[in-house]
Order: sequence, then structure tokens, then C-alpha cells
Amino acid sequence: MKHLLLSLTFLLFAGGLFAQTETKKSPAQKDTEALVAEYQLNDDQAAEMLKVQERKYRNLKEFEPLMNQDVKLYLRKLRALVNATDASFRRILNDEQIKTYNQKKQELRQQKAQLYKEMKAAGASQFEIDKKLVQLDLEAI
Repeated sequence: MKHLLLSLTFLLFAGGLFAQTETKKSPAQKDTEALVAEYQLNDDQAAEMLKVQERKYRNLKEFEPLMNQDVKLYLRKLRALVNATDASFRRILNDEQIKTYNQKKQELRQQKAQLYKEMKAAGASQFEIDKKLVQLDLEAI
């Protein structure tokens, strides 16, 4: 009887730990899951996309100190990251998925053009506009 109670206690404890680790997904995993759903990625594509997303978040973490030290360099590095991630997406996606991706990129360009006009009309500096546009690009990848 003691063994049964100990076994049940252990299973409940282990199950609780498993449930906690399962719900704590990294941002890269969350983004990958969203991309899998959006582009109907197969398992191989999903694995490659997870690597791309992990690299993106690793680079973002490395760039973070620059935000307070050298904002212009930070923005240049973010643009380079966006371009590299875009190239990785294009390498991973098949022709049909690239059509969907290109459509999303077109919508993003229109959104950025609208934002640019609004911010310019509001008297924002070119630096502030660039900062916001890069942020939109980053959110899209």
C-alpha cells in the first residue's frame, strides 16, 4: 500500500513538472508554431524554421546592449537580421508557400508606406520613422 501511495505521489509530482515545462515555450518555439500554422510547414521545414527563429532571438539578445549605446548601429544590425531571416524563409519555403509569403510581404510594405506617411505628416524625425519601420519588419518575421 505504501508503495502504491509513493508511486501515485511520484506520478502526480512528475506530471506536474511535465505540465509546467510544456507550457513554458520559448519565443522561438511560439513563433515557429505560428509559422507552421500560417504556411502549413511540414516537419522538416518546421525544424529548419525553429533553427532560424532560435538564431533570430539569439542575435536579438546579442544586439540588445547596442540599443542604449549606439542606436544607429543597433538599427543597422536589426535590418541585417531582418534581411538574413527573410533569405532563410525563402530558402525553407516551397513555391506555393512563397506565394503566400510574398503576399504577406506586400501587405507589410503597404502598411509601412502608410505608417511612413502618417509619421512624416506628424513631424517625426527620419530616425524615429526608421526605428518604427524596422520594428514592423522585425515583428513580421
